[in-house]
Amino acid sequence: MCYSCQKAVLVLFVFLLCIGVGGCKKAKSKFKAPDIKMVTPEYILSIDEPEAGNIWIVGDYGVIFNSSNGGETWEEQNSGVQDMLCDVDFVDSKNGWVSGIKGTLLHTSDGGYNWVRQTTGTQRHLLALCFADNEYGWAVGDFSTILNTRDGGKTWVSQSEESDVIYSNIYFTDRSNGWIVGENGIILHTIDGGNSWEAVMPKNFERATMEEEYTNPRPGLFGLYFSDKNQGWICGLDSTIMYTEDGGVSWKLINSGNDILYNIIVRGDRGWAVGSQGVFLLSTDGGLSWEKKEESIKSKLSFANVFFSNPQNGWIVGASGTMVQTTDGGKSWKFISGLSYEFEGIKMPEGLEKRIIE
Repeated sequence: MCYSCQKAVLVLFVFLLCIGVGGCKKAKSKFKAPDIKMVTPEYILSIDEPEAGNIWIVGDYGVIFNSSNGGETWEEQNSGVQDMLCDVDFVDSKNGWVSGIKGTLLHTSDGGYNWVRQTTGTQRHLLALCFADNEYGWAVGDFSTILNTRDGGKTWVSQSEESDVIYSNIYFTDRSNGWIVGENGIILHTIDGGNSWEAVMPKNFERATMEEEYTNPRPGLFGLYFSDKNQGWICGLDSTIMYTEDGGVSWKLINSGNDILYNIIVRGDRGWAVGSQGVFLLSTDGGLSWEKKEESIKSKLSFANVFFSNPQNGWIVGASGTMVQTTDGGKSWKFISGLSYEFEGIKMPEGLEKRIIE
């Protein structure tokens, strides 16, 4: 039989078979598509909650989102910029500031309906900011940038000389007492609102020789939080977590390992730290000890920031629009935005999570 005849007979056979059994029916798939919520696909770098249920997030490509109902719905704000926004700080429901790359500083006085760009006089990247109240605020960034305002951002002045050093975070407990951390284990402290800054060298950061400086470099520091002017925590590379209870006179190294920790916060007897590849640490003794929680949050993407308004209610944000929420102090987490690796009907192949690119 010729090839064309064979083909025709095969087609006819399939057709008759379908008719004989009542027609071809499409098999019903048991696969259930995952419910992937997404507020934004962009990298979320910072989150703040100035009052209960009023939440702000900022991130890459100038994104600013606000939720006025505890995260149930989100509204995008018009930032007026397309560059990366690195940090957000609200002092009340109306007044807030956002910092970003290329000297970007934005201010709202009407709860985000309008954002006004403030003149900083620099093109340096402003990686973090902190306001003590409506008037006194600071911003830090690369090339040892420290900016200060005492009029709500109408004018900004420099509090540092330029050098090739990155300051990654800043925290003030009031108008006078503040801290800065950065690369190579840099810790700076001020008791006069930044008019002068003193370098702090914890004992475990001391190096006996220049050779040791190179063979055992100090870890870069990213996270910074003080509950008052005496009690504070710092985190960074090599899973570094340090604690002071005497205003930085002495520091205790609590944790070490191989992870990168980007942010840390302590509320009462509970503390939380987050970092690269979905790293999440929990403290249940007020930040004195920390335990890595491997499967608490089903993500292997980087977590950039963690914020808790009280010991029970908190948020974590990070890469690819990741945003998770807890209402039980971090025992369990709910995805508000982003992709978890464990949805119903989907199981990540063993070992694949290690290959996910941050």
